[in-house]
Amino acid sequence: MKSDNSLDQKFLKTLTVLYVEDDEDTRKQFTEFLGRPVGKLLTAADGVEGLEAFRRHSPDIVITDILMPLMDGLTMAQHILEMAPSVPIIVLTAFEQSDYLMRAINIGIDKYVTKPVNSYRLFESMLECAHRLRAEQQLKLQHQREIQEAWSKHNEVIAILTAGMAHDYNNLMQTILGYASLAKMGVESGSESSNYLENIEKCSTQANELWLMLKVLGNDYVDTTQLGPVMPCILSSIQHALTGTSIDFNSDYPEDLPDIRFSEQQLQFVFSGLTANALDAMPEGGALKLSAQVVTLSEHDSVPIKPGSYLHISLADSGAGIPCEIMAKIFDPYFSTKPRSAKRGVGLNLALCRTIIMGYGGIITAESTAGKGATIQIWLPIPG
Repeated sequence: MKSDNSLDQKFLKTLTVLYVEDDEDTRKQFTEFLGRPVGKLLTAADGVEGLEAFRRHSPDIVITDILMPLMDGLTMAQHILEMAPSVPIIVLTAFEQSDYLMRAINIGIDKYVTKPVNSYRLFESMLECAHRLRAEQQLKLQHQREIQEAWSKHNEVIAILTAGMAHDYNNLMQTILGYASLAKMGVESGSESSNYLENIEKCSTQANELWLMLKVLGNDYVDTTQLGPVMPCILSSIQHALTGTSIDFNSDYPEDLPDIRFSEQQLQFVFSGLTANALDAMPEGGALKLSAQVVTLSEHDSVPIKPGSYLHISLADSGAGIPCEIMAKIFDPYFSTKPRSAKRGVGLNLALCRTIIMGYGGIITAESTAGKGATIQIWLPIPG
């Protein structure tokens, strides 16, 4: 059984730390010391440079001197905490006067190490920061797992309801189309009435897309899942959606991927829809890359699903990317960046993709930098 200290040290190895110090000799000395226990170390020579580094890289922990040219460490820390109120900041200073200490406390800094710096004390402060961040991550993951479990139960109810709705909906649409066809036989071709009836037929045909969505969510396909290789289904779905486009598509995955349990119709829906979204983001052409690998997740990983073995699938495009202000909404039902039209169901595709993947006990996420493309990541459980 690992101690918390050991777990904190391991977690510290995954973090990015920003070290801000104006004295070049001191910065070089502590750069070597600080670089060993952390995942990535960034350095800056003053508060202005440090603030810019924080904006660009969003480090997990900040360590800073106080007295520096251009912008002192406490002013920089105040700006950082306005952007990210929960980021831990460790202040280093040779001054022990109460005014600096009180100012640091008022800003919200809870770690204060005096110079000459005791390396052990600084390392302990970093571990305390890592412990806090790890605890916050575990609480967040636990909350997300509880949400996912609730979603899974919710999806079981939805599957039952939508299966019946899909059946009834299809019968109603067939009746509407049948009567429209009969009515057209009794009116003159090209007349106003005939045109109205043709519009009814067109709208009914478009409405069939909603029927397909209901079928995908219903038990029709849940009851016909299969255990087998999933990549042929995924690849054919993507390649079919790319037919007639100039997109450069390539894939990278090992040949010995394990079998998983899935519905072919559901995954065709998921990857056709994801590819269509990628195409919308690349109107002038671009590249699409699919990759897959087996991963083993533990309770300490940042993916909010149960520990176990998963097939991790990534679909990355070179398009315009997803603006950060809408990233949290893209899987919400009826959220869309496209103009509304007479065609119903706009804004449901990604929401349905999430529902399908979560129904398997997996998860789907998105990450993007505006102007640099987007990556959709999917984790599907591998049967034990």
